[in-house]
Amino acid sequence: MKAIRLHARGGPESLRFEDAPTPRPGPGEVLVRVRAAAVTLTELLWVTTWTTRDGGPRPLPVIPGHEFSGGVAALGEGVTAVGVGEAVYGMNDWFGDGAQAEYCLARPADVARKPASVDHAHAAVTPISALTAWQGLFERARLAAGQHVLIHGGGPEAWAASPSSSPAGGESG
Repeated sequence: MKAIRLHARGGPESLRFEDAPTPRPGPGEVLVRVRAAAVTLTELLWVTTWTTRDGGPRPLPVIPGHEFSGGVAALGEGVTAVGVGEAVYGMNDWFGDGAQAEYCLARPADVARKPASVDHAHAAVTPISALTAWQGLFERARLAAGQHVLIHGGGPEAWAASPSSSPAGGESG
């Protein structure tokens, strides 16, 4: 497969578009044929780009980009939440290779079925904005049933926060 890979710490000059091994889904993993992937400007500065889960240095090269949209290409053992051929979008493990490639791996809990009314490009840029809105409302502000939320502004987090407040019983306006 083709992928964008980082071969050294640095900025865009350290990115290369090249051949890379196609990942194979292990137990509990989904292989996604990537149709669109988002770019997070600060990702090259994140600890998870350069370290393993236990804090050691991550082996290079690294595939960046962890928001994606595409189709399920294969399933690892035990995966039943999605099926081969389904259109999905989501995020994958920050400590693993990302989605700036033709294929990426993800856990079933980290993907959702892509609505037919949303194209792949728009679906791929949704997860981080939605996660940021969720974290702001529920982890930081501790939104609870019966509380009201005033959302002003027009960024992607504001868009994602509006529907996010409803499951907790909050009201947005």
